[in-house]
Amino acid sequence: MANQLLGVLGGTFDPLHIGHLRTALDVRQALNLTEVRVIPNYIPAHREQPFLAAGQRYQLVKKVLDEVPGLQADDREIKRQGISYMIDTLRDLHQQFPQKHLCLIIGTDAYNSFCQWHQWQEIMQLAHLLVMQRAGVTTMVNKALDQYKTTDAKDLMKTSAGLVYVQAVCQLEISSTMIRQMIQQKQSIQFLVPENIRSDLQTLYEG
Repeated sequence: MANQLLGVLGGTFDPLHIGHLRTALDVRQALNLTEVRVIPNYIPAHREQPFLAAGQRYQLVKKVLDEVPGLQADDREIKRQGISYMIDTLRDLHQQFPQKHLCLIIGTDAYNSFCQWHQWQEIMQLAHLLVMQRAGVTTMVNKALDQYKTTDAKDLMKTSAGLVYVQAVCQLEISSTMIRQMIQQKQSIQFLVPENIRSDLQTLYEG
C-alpha cells in the first residue's frame, strides 16, 4: 500500500533501555507508523565508540523487539560495517521500501545539530524528520530546518520526504550512560531496562 509511514530510529543503544522503547512507541502510535526500524550503528559518526561490540548491541535489541509488535530490530548498518552514516541507511531503506515514506526519528539535541550531519540535505530528500520533544524541552533552534516544519501530521502522507514534524513523547530521564554507571556501581537497574535483558546487561557491563 502506497503512502505508508515507516519510522527509522538509529543509535548506539549501548544499552537499549525503556526510554528508547517508550518514545519509539509514542511516535509510532501517535502517527500510525506501519513500524519503526530500530537500527544499532556499527561505528557511530558523531560520538565515542560504544562499550559493547556492534553484534552484542544488536542481539540485545533483537531479543527485546522480537516480543514487541511494530518495533523491528534492523542490522543493516552492522552488516555494512564502517562508519554508520544515516544517509547510506536511508538510501538502502528507500530501495527496499520504495512505496513507503521514511520518517527519521530524532531527539531535540540531534535536531539542533542536524546540519552537522553527513549529507544532511540529501537526508531531507529521502525522509521526513520526526522530532521527539519531551515535556519541558523547548529549545529547538535550527534556522535551516525551520522552513520545513509542519504542524499537520497529514502532510507526512502527502509528500514522500522533506518535512519536519514535532511529536510530544513521554518524559523519561534515562540514559544509556546512566545505566552503565549504575551497573558498574552495583546498583539495581530493575524497571529501567527490559526485564528479559536485565541479567544480560548486568553481566556484560560489569566490566
